[in-house]
Formats: sequence, C-alpha cells, structure tokens
Amino acid sequence: MHPLLHAPLLFALLLTMSTGAVAAQSADEGEGLDDTPAVTPTPEREGIYMPFRNGERLVYQVRVGLFGEVGEGWLEVGTDTVRDMSTRHFQFGLQASALFGAFEVDNLLQSWVDPGSLRAVRFQKDQQEPFYETHKVYDFLEEEGEWRLRDTDEVGPLGSEYPLDDVSIMYYVRTLPLKVGDRYVIEDYFREDGNPVVLEVLRTETVKVPAGQFETVVVRPTIQTDGIFAEDGEAELYFTNDPLKLLVMIKARVPALRSLEFKLKSWDIGG
Repeated sequence: MHPLLHAPLLFALLLTMSTGAVAAQSADEGEGLDDTPAVTPTPEREGIYMPFRNGERLVYQVRVGLFGEVGEGWLEVGTDTVRDMSTRHFQFGLQASALFGAFEVDNLLQSWVDPGSLRAVRFQKDQQEPFYETHKVYDFLEEEGEWRLRDTDEVGPLGSEYPLDDVSIMYYVRTLPLKVGDRYVIEDYFREDGNPVVLEVLRTETVKVPAGQFETVVVRPTIQTDGIFAEDGEAELYFTNDPLKLLVMIKARVPALRSLEFKLKSWDIGG
C-alpha cells in the first residue's frame, strides 16, 4: 500500500492506544536489573482526587508530518446513567481529512465510569475510515467479573476489579502525582492481555501550542503493539504541571509520515 494510504489508519491507532497487549520496558542486552527504574505505587482507587469536572472540553489541532493540519480532536467530560448508575461520561473524538477530502476519518470513543473510583462500566468504539469501520459496545459486569461485547457471543474475564479502557485510562493518568522519575505499572486494563500499561514520567517542559504557553510534565506510555504508542513510536503526553493536569499535547514519531501531533487550541474546564 502506498504510504499516503496509511494516513487515516494512524488516527485510529491513536484512538485505540490501549487495545493491544502492553509490556514493561525491557533492558538492553548486558544491562542489569538495577538499570530499571523502581515502580511507583499507585494510589487507592476509592475516593481518589479527580481534577476534571463535568463540562470540561479540550479541543485539539491535529497535525500529520507530511500533510500539516488535517482536522480536529477533542476530549470531553459529562454525566450519564448506565444500568441505573450515575456515571461520568468521557468522550475522545476525531474528525479529520487529507488529500482534499479523499480520505476522511470520523472516530469517537466513549467511556462510562463510576465517579468515585473511575471503575469503567461501559466502553464504546465507533470508527469510520476509508478502509475500516467498527461499532462496538463493551459492558463491564462487576458482579460476574467479566466483560461482554454486545450483540456477539464474545465474553472474557475482567483484568481488574477496577477496569480501565482506552479513554478512561487517560483520565486516570491525571489523578496520579506525576513526579519526574516516577514509573507506573498499571494492571487495570479491562482485557487481561492488555496488562500491564507502563507510564514513565520523563521531565518537565515549557511548550507552546495554539491555546498558549504551558508548563508541562511529560509522560511516555509504553505499549506492546505496532501503533504509535509502541516503544519505537516514542510517544509523549504533555500534561499541565498543576493540579488540573490538562492534556496539552500528544506527540509521536511515525516513520512513514514523520510525526503525529495533537495540540490544544481551546479549552473549557467546566463547572
């Protein structure tokens, strides 16, 4: 396939960053175990501090190296009811096009979580692209200890009693202290083969995006897939270095297209 035809598929990789199996960073040959940073304990999930509010909306300019600006992405926080339970409702969306509209992408991932612990109760994936389309709804059933893919016979054990999915995990990162040098190994992805998710807090950095200039803390996720969050993708997430921990920028190296970036252009912290 011509490299240009891969462009829309990269957007899907970003929106499904946690769907593959995830592994801890391996040491190079000859290095000892002492070279691996210590694991930072994660806080208890019940009653954790959550810096995001109902109505928060972050809007991003999306850029791909060979094409420049190609569309808009967003993260949004709301409320909803699932199985008679009041939940936080997270959305991660993307609308983009390239080559004068020849390739268009309309993707939306949604997560519904318990507002006290971020335990996911439902995850929905809707993706429409030139070469790919999917519509899936996963229900997480705590009492049965299993997830079920709606309208199919697919079922499996929950990977954790506090499951996270592809969207809720990004909000969970914002509840962590994120001190430089921290290394989190998270075992809560809802599918067992997706654990662990490894997060390394690399540095602080001042960045400039369309929304302005921000002091940020930079986090690298390590994911065992061929997507942009694989180890060789060198992906980095930039959160404001303050109590809100707003996600200001996402950067990744994509060999065929040089780079993929989400840069914050407007935000509303809700209320």
